[in-house]
Amino acid sequence: EYHLSFVIVHKSVSAEIRENQQERNIKIMRLLLSLLALLLPADAFSPQQRPRQLLSLLHSTPTATTSDLVTKAGCGIPTSIGYGGSQLFDPSEEGKVGDTQQRILQGYQYTPGAAASTTTTSAVAPPQAAQVVQDAQHWLEDIGVPQHFAKPTKPVQATVLGRSRCIGDDAPGDIEHIVLELPDGMHYVEGQSLSVIPPSPTAGGKEKPRLYSIASTRYGDLLNGRTVSLCVRRAVYVDPVTGLEDPSKKGVCSNYLCDLQQGDVVQVAGPVGKTMLLPDDLSKDIIMVATGTGIAPFRAFLHRLFIENTVDRHLFTGQAWLILGVPTTSGLLYPEELQAMQQSGGNQLKLDYAISREMTNEQGGKLYVQNVLAQQADTLLQKLENGATIYFCGLKGMMPGILESLEQVCTAKGLNFAEKQKEWKDKHQWHVEVY
Repeated sequence: EYHLSFVIVHKSVSAEIRENQQERNIKIMRLLLSLLALLLPADAFSPQQRPRQLLSLLHSTPTATTSDLVTKAGCGIPTSIGYGGSQLFDPSEEGKVGDTQQRILQGYQYTPGAAASTTTTSAVAPPQAAQVVQDAQHWLEDIGVPQHFAKPTKPVQATVLGRSRCIGDDAPGDIEHIVLELPDGMHYVEGQSLSVIPPSPTAGGKEKPRLYSIASTRYGDLLNGRTVSLCVRRAVYVDPVTGLEDPSKKGVCSNYLCDLQQGDVVQVAGPVGKTMLLPDDLSKDIIMVATGTGIAPFRAFLHRLFIENTVDRHLFTGQAWLILGVPTTSGLLYPEELQAMQQSGGNQLKLDYAISREMTNEQGGKLYVQNVLAQQADTLLQKLENGATIYFCGLKGMMPGILESLEQVCTAKGLNFAEKQKEWKDKHQWHVEVY
């Protein structure tokens, strides 16, 4: 039996549910539960947790281990299954090693299977005697960094569980959140990517694999360790003369993914990637700079640190700072989730949006992520000097403006940007994934 903290994108379900936040969230959750009955196979739930019976839980009091703030924000559906007490998983069957207390005290110094440390030092301060440390899910904590469960030359099949539009109806373009069920034994960690091999649009043709950043934690949106989520923008070409889309020049793989239906089978390979992993030392700050679907790996980071009941959530004492660039407010990705995380995380989560068509920079032009970095230059440099890790993810066109802005910031502070950038890279504080 798995705890179903179901977090599927639901920003714009319909215009009819814009009355007030509470009614809106209830309607969203009801709609999601109705979709669950269609999207998931019947055996995805235990007999006590059928979707139609879950509807009666919407007005019940959440369990003590379910975040009320997350639930109220529409980002979690309370169930009768709580964390701890081996209700979420059976340690003997899931390969759990060690206990939560030991992992928390030793932090990133923890070694699976090693004897408990007899030293008096620990990675973090031990919990107070009156505190109850809930048992965390961690049957997938000791899998290392999986690589190439399947190669592009010999892909495996993943099944579509569901797909949902991420952005408002009036937002430019189309971005979809896609949940896939992976084959047994295929696992990944936060910050990795998945290859998708689309069918060729031409008879007898063969398409190259496309890499997509994974937008879920290793436990997946269903928290059962068997799904992966992708955040995909539909690539289209608009003729500059006619202003019309040219279907012959549309993105093959992105359009394939954005048109998938429940039950479809997708050829996938991977996982791959070691560049965008969370730092081992979670006492340090994390800075995430994203444009559009570049938020994918950061959604995984933030779910791990603020929503899921993991040891990393216990250990994280730094601040996570997300700077997200989008064209319009209706184009914001996962806003309800981020709001809920910010409420539950307090000062540990800092959110800054650069909404280019609606916000202006200090010079009166459009506001982009590099402008936000420049405006908060003192904070940025102080965090990096104190050991923070900074990540950049999105279209490759974002980086020239960012680098130019950071160079100006460093110059104004009497610093050599090239030298500082090399220093940050050498210390594994600087990570870039653009496409």
